[in-house]
Order: sequence, then C-alpha cells, then structure tokens
Amino acid sequence: MEDFALTPAERRLFEAFEERGVRFLVIGLSAAVLEGAPVATQDIDLWLERIDERVAQAAADAKGFWISGFGLQPPAFGGADLDRIDVVLTAHGLNDFATEYEGSVVREVDGISLHVLPLERVIASKRATRRPKDLAALPALEATVAARAESNEA
Repeated sequence: MEDFALTPAERRLFEAFEERGVRFLVIGLSAAVLEGAPVATQDIDLWLERIDERVAQAAADAKGFWISGFGLQPPAFGGADLDRIDVVLTAHGLNDFATEYEGSVVREVDGISLHVLPLERVIASKRATRRPKDLAALPALEATVAARAESNEA
C-alpha cells in the first residue's frame, strides 16, 4: 500500500509493539483506507488494549517518547515521525477491545502486520460517534461495503 507507507519511526514503533506484546487495533478512517475505502486521512488512529510501561518502552525503541496525558490533554506519542499517530481512548459504537481484536483483520503495510478494524465495524463506530465529519464519510464507506458484496455475488 504505497499511499499508506509508514515512516521509519512508525515501522519501529509497530515492530516494538510486536516485540513487547502490546496489542492494538488500527481504527477509524485509517482502518477504512487499509480496508480499501476511497477516503483520506492524515493520521493513524490506534486503540491500545492497555496503556502500561510497555507502551512507553516501545516509544523509546522507536526513538520517540510517550506522553501519558494530563487534564484535557490526551495521551500521545512524541518524537520525529510519530506525529501521525493518534491514541484513541474511547471507541464509540464498538464492543470491548478483546472482542473487536478477535474480529480484526490483519493487513500488511510496508512488511508490518497490523490488526485492523473491519470496514463494517468502522461504519458502526462512525454512526455511533455522530460527528459531522464521521457522518460525511459514511456514504463512501457504505458504498465500498456494497461494492464488495456485489463483487462477491458475481
């Protein structure tokens, strides 16, 4: 997926997650892109199973750092080339992490295996969130699901 190439730091972070046993899901429009939807996004939304010392260690492995968040500031990754990653704390319209992880699909990006929320679940989340920008993305996401179903019938 050349259009969704990872930065070297993002690759190192995902490799460190794997090495350290940090489970995560790519969700939101970044998941939709990886599922083949004709949408665009500027970030990679990650839902982490749990936030513990392994997350900070993985950030350090990627030559970055972990900001635990405070007040209204959500947790985040910092450092060169990690600015596209958004940590999602609340996944509206979805089941618990373990259930969604079990139903995830694995997509390979730049040789890295990523657990990705299936497009139908991205749609469920976008519907539940009800933000205008999420509702605006629904027609393209739903059209992708319909096109898949049509091609499977042929």
